[in-house]
Amino acid sequence: MAPFARIALLMVSAVIAGATVLIAPPDASLATTPPGGKRVERSVHRPAGAVQPEPCPPPPLPPGTGIYQPLPAAIVRERSVPIVGPPPPRHVDLAPISGKGIWLTTLPGATLNVGRVVRIAHRAGLQQLWIRTGSTHDGFYGANMLAALVPAAHAEGIDVIAWDFPTLSNPAADAARAVQTFRAGADGFSADIEEEPEGTYATGRRAAYYLSLVRAAAGNRPVVATVPRPLSANLTAYPYAAEAPFVDAFAPMVYWSCNEPGLATMTAMNALRALRPVAPIGQDYNMASEGGRVGLPTGQEIWRFLDVAKRGGAIGASLYDLESGGRADLSALGAYRWSS
Repeated sequence: MAPFARIALLMVSAVIAGATVLIAPPDASLATTPPGGKRVERSVHRPAGAVQPEPCPPPPLPPGTGIYQPLPAAIVRERSVPIVGPPPPRHVDLAPISGKGIWLTTLPGATLNVGRVVRIAHRAGLQQLWIRTGSTHDGFYGANMLAALVPAAHAEGIDVIAWDFPTLSNPAADAARAVQTFRAGADGFSADIEEEPEGTYATGRRAAYYLSLVRAAAGNRPVVATVPRPLSANLTAYPYAAEAPFVDAFAPMVYWSCNEPGLATMTAMNALRALRPVAPIGQDYNMASEGGRVGLPTGQEIWRFLDVAKRGGAIGASLYDLESGGRADLSALGAYRWSS
């Protein structure tokens, strides 16, 4: 997840068709049926009140910060990217991406302390770990990490979701890395599809072709699109609709900085829920270098994010990321009971 996408908040709207998604049934004792008929679990907590992040507003960025150059020509020209139709109907179990999780930004050459990570996740009652396994620039480097992490996590009832940062300059080459994560045993895959300032050729045609290849390799395992958070129901500046037929959930990056975390979460969920189930990602890092508020979110902010996500019908919620976060944030994530 790259800096510009954390602060660039784009929107898109459209209608999708194609896939059907099978969601693991919730505990009947917690189920409700809101208007529209979708069954969701009630929160076992009292509603969390609004929280005002501090200190806000953030200090101004130095002159010249945030300026980016237009992208060079893509490896594969736009007109050479195949146009794809919707995938066939499918049944995908969303259990691996349901409930609570946390993200790991494991870069090439990093040493992953598998035992420590699994212990942290288990103690916090997490259902999944989201681990970076590659990117267009780095290639696929996650085979050894997945070989060690997947069995250790499974022993504690925790799923492992691989994530990757594709630029879509060559969509087929990007998709080949996703195929490798499935072969390495990942329980699901998330494509971190950023925007142009992050170096991504984020056209609908490229995103759809790339995700069609990922979807074909996934089988019954979930494919998630990690996306910029919408600011409204108007979703026209980013290819959410082009991605939707091929993914099983959206994971909007709800990095609220000085915004009220509950409002930011619900706005994103309301915009995306008509396209696919939503599993928002909350802020667990210092946004100062990106022009955001200085310092980590408080535990109260994390609780508010989780509570609004849960009450709003999210299938799950996670924090980005373990390496940057603080004890208070991890404690709030662990203490919040997603279900009983």
